[in-house]
Amino acid sequence: MYFKIKAYLRFLSKSTNQHGVHSPFVYNLVTQCFYNTEKRKAYIAIKSIYKKADKKIPVRYRTAKLLNRILSYFDIKTGLVLTDSKVISEILSIDNLVEIDHNIQSKNDYDMIYLNINQLHSLFNIELLLSVVHNDSVIILNSIYESEDNTILWKTIQEHPKITVTIDTFHLGFVFIRNEQAKEHFTIRA
Repeated sequence: MYFKIKAYLRFLSKSTNQHGVHSPFVYNLVTQCFYNTEKRKAYIAIKSIYKKADKKIPVRYRTAKLLNRILSYFDIKTGLVLTDSKVISEILSIDNLVEIDHNIQSKNDYDMIYLNINQLHSLFNIELLLSVVHNDSVIILNSIYESEDNTILWKTIQEHPKITVTIDTFHLGFVFIRNEQAKEHFTIRA
């Protein structure tokens, strides 16, 4: 727990909002999606999921709303959710027409992949994930500051030569392989 508090304080000292972003792609994502305060019907359904859940949901309610918005913002049609929690798939699917797989061998070209970063330590590697995405895909990693090992892995992912844009929101890490964009890392309060 001490590590996570220390990591959060470091995050706060480095993070910014949309005013510190000079990439049009990331600026639009932050202003039109991350900071979108528009009420959505999906939020009522998400809140209901949280109330009915018999065990802890792996993301905060606020993060769940952001995950749901991401799909419509990027018009995601195919997703790969690699987590034990079926609730994440449910949250992503509310008001989004998305086909979600739970097995990496099912398809070759996902618009979005969601997983806990600690799964990259044991089950998957970043090369495997990069082999099933395209230029406009997003990889969303949960728990990037859950442990020191996860944080080290997050830094390694940021340095990967194929990855051009990463966004750290503390609770989630967003990874993009946009070939048309210069390599940049953003730390955003979302």
